[in-house]
Amino acid sequence: MEEAAVAIKLAIIAALLIGLFGFDWQWLASDQTLIDPNENLTVMERLRLLAGLLLIVQGFETSRYLGNAYDPAMRVRSMRLAQLIAGVIYLLFVITGLPLLMEFHGIADETAIITLAGRVAEILPALLILAAVMSRFSAAVADTVGAGGLFTELSGSRLSSRLGYIGLVAVAILLVWIGNVFDIVTLASRVFAEYYLLQCLVAIAATFRTARVTGMRRTALITSFAVMAVILALIVVFAIPVG
Repeated sequence: MEEAAVAIKLAIIAALLIGLFGFDWQWLASDQTLIDPNENLTVMERLRLLAGLLLIVQGFETSRYLGNAYDPAMRVRSMRLAQLIAGVIYLLFVITGLPLLMEFHGIADETAIITLAGRVAEILPALLILAAVMSRFSAAVADTVGAGGLFTELSGSRLSSRLGYIGLVAVAILLVWIGNVFDIVTLASRVFAEYYLLQCLVAIAATFRTARVTGMRRTALITSFAVMAVILALIVVFAIPVG
């Protein structure tokens, strides 16, 4: 079911991008120009807003916890490919969506993209709603699988992933029941950044311990991980949520 959901979602995303390319082509032929909605913000405020935008880009670590089913090389390739595909889609959407957003300057609703898509093609709003449902379903399944695998790994295989699923779903239901959905999304994004910060620290420690990496390569790896760790720490502390 998750594979079918992802396939539907990717097909709808492709349709949206094609529609946006067509819309942008017509927009470029007109005399309109882009308007900067944040023109009154300082450089520091713009950087904090950009950091908040980065927080919504979440990870592809699910296969990291499927060691019982796939070898390390396969899991590394899958995560890299997922990040590349998602990164390209994300950048294309941001770039191609700017002219459309300018036509509706002032709208700041979280679901505004659904209304805006109707200007590109009448069927797109319905497709985007379907894509949102499929996206949340596939993400929920993937994150639950990943969390269950982590639960088993951290317990030294003494506790089953199924028990982890039960605990995770119970906590998720409680959060949605007592909390605001958008506050939960913001919190989850910050937790993702904190998680990747810890991963960078783990990578630094692992690089120090391994004997296979020495000299300039070790220095370069440690430096790159340290830079990413600092950036993530700044994001966690100073980022302004977007949306």
